[in-house]
Amino acid sequence: MENLTVSIKIEDAKKEKVDRFLASLLLQEGIKVTVQEAIGLMVEYALENEEEIIRKLKDLHPLEKDPAWKALENPKHWGIRDSSKRIDEFAYGKWTGMTIFVQHELVQGIY
Repeated sequence: MENLTVSIKIEDAKKEKVDRFLASLLLQEGIKVTVQEAIGLMVEYALENEEEIIRKLKDLHPLEKDPAWKALENPKHWGIRDSSKRIDEFAYGKWTGMTIFVQHELVQGIY
């Protein structure tokens, strides 16, 4: 197995909830973990509880209504040599959240 680190974007409000959770974990239980460790465990928990996660995912906004998804159906020439760096900004506005890094093990045959 190989350890890889990937970056993900998380909304400020969700990052604040994680920070509050980790602070209460330290104060109430004396357990100190990094954000990276906590998010990694949350991902593992989600995968172990697949049915519940699927139910919650079905409640999310449909992808077909997502501005980025709609833009793929009607591509435009922006006059920019490499516009891939600006797609999120175009679709969602300027990013104001925080990027966090999650390290996970790459299991051969899964990715």
